[in-house]
Amino acid sequence: MADFSTHLIGATAAGSLAATVVAKVLGLPADHSLLLIGSCIVGGVLPDIDLQRSTPSRILFTVFGVASAIAWVFARVDDYSALALWSTGLVIFIGIRWPLSWVFGTLTVHRGATHSLLACAATLLAVAAVSYQLTGADALLAWLVGLFTAIGYLVHLLLDELWSVDFAGVKIKRSFGTALKPVDTRRWAGSVVLLVIAFASSLYLPPTTPIRTAAGTVIAALLAGEPGVILP
Repeated sequence: MADFSTHLIGATAAGSLAATVVAKVLGLPADHSLLLIGSCIVGGVLPDIDLQRSTPSRILFTVFGVASAIAWVFARVDDYSALALWSTGLVIFIGIRWPLSWVFGTLTVHRGATHSLLACAATLLAVAAVSYQLTGADALLAWLVGLFTAIGYLVHLLLDELWSVDFAGVKIKRSFGTALKPVDTRRWAGSVVLLVIAFASSLYLPPTTPIRTAAGTVIAALLAGEPGVILP
């Protein structure tokens, strides 16, 4: 499989190109473009959270814990005192960073359910729903953050498959096909959890009209070959 730095480089490159195109066509501000690139980078290492005690796992659970705690604080800022808000936020962070991380690492295996197209789709829906419901992002930005996270996720799976092919020796390694699979049929428990996450997230998704309109605009610009979008 591809190493951590390869996944970072691949996701950064893909996210930067996609964010540049989307920003040019839709006229997004710079901070939104940087957020989309960051989302793609996170997605690019997200599948490897099934590696217990791995660098991606530690980083992602730390970031997820911090982001969840901050989201809680600012979502409930008018309801509780500052002490109550930050005390609860600390509990949320600790619960995600260590107990949840341990449980996830114990119950998952590498190249299992998280290395599948189902996981990629569930990630898209979950990130879009959380962005819209907890962070106050508008519908278009929430969908874009979810989509860019999924782009990074898909890049990770593609790189893992490419690294399963020995082009020098012209042979395919045994790991080929274990990353870019529709669903993990060997370990149904993980796949069922992902289905539950996808279904639950679908109940809280932002309206689809803004992203459908934006997608149509971007696709039309690319097909028309508008100057300055990709080529001079």
